[in-house]
Amino acid sequence: MARNLACPCGEIDLLVSVDGLLVAVEVKTRVGGDPADQFTVAKQRAMREAAASLHPRPDRVDLVTVRFDRSGATMRWIRSVL
Repeated sequence: MARNLACPCGEIDLLVSVDGLLVAVEVKTRVGGDPADQFTVAKQRAMREAAASLHPRPDRVDLVTVRFDRSGATMRWIRSVL
């Protein structure tokens, strides 16, 4: 539905429809290590505020992580992180 959506309180990487629900998605990418580590308390707070500023409000907030290493890329979709 949208990507890099600017909100008064920040930015939402993706706004998608999943099974009829409106979902705000934060995407974290990292070479080596766990990209979820980058979803800090401060980023969670900013994401919560950005999602709350939308009308209609998203039904949930998800996190997608993409990790690159020597074997390639690994993606995880983690539902309802907030």
